[in-house]
Amino acid sequence: MGERISGKGVPDLKSAIGINDKFQFMQELFRGDKDHYERSLKTINECASLQEAEYWIERELKIKLGWDESDPVAQHFYSLVRKRFS
Repeated sequence: MGERISGKGVPDLKSAIGINDKFQFMQELFRGDKDHYERSLKTINECASLQEAEYWIERELKIKLGWDESDPVAQHFYSLVRKRFS
């Protein structure tokens, strides 16, 4: 799991996401759309700051895909995004 990377920021969001998390995120957050998942990670990685990434996630993922912030899977995804910029 991506949890191995404790405390420190990670240079690439993809490297912070373990295989099980990847499939869970794809199925539950991206409606099984692998291309959308891959493009989203690339876009988040290219953001200059956590604020920019959060704004993009809010606009392009949370609203358009109907993410529920209280969903543990969404919360785990957000925690990995925060780690990317910490």
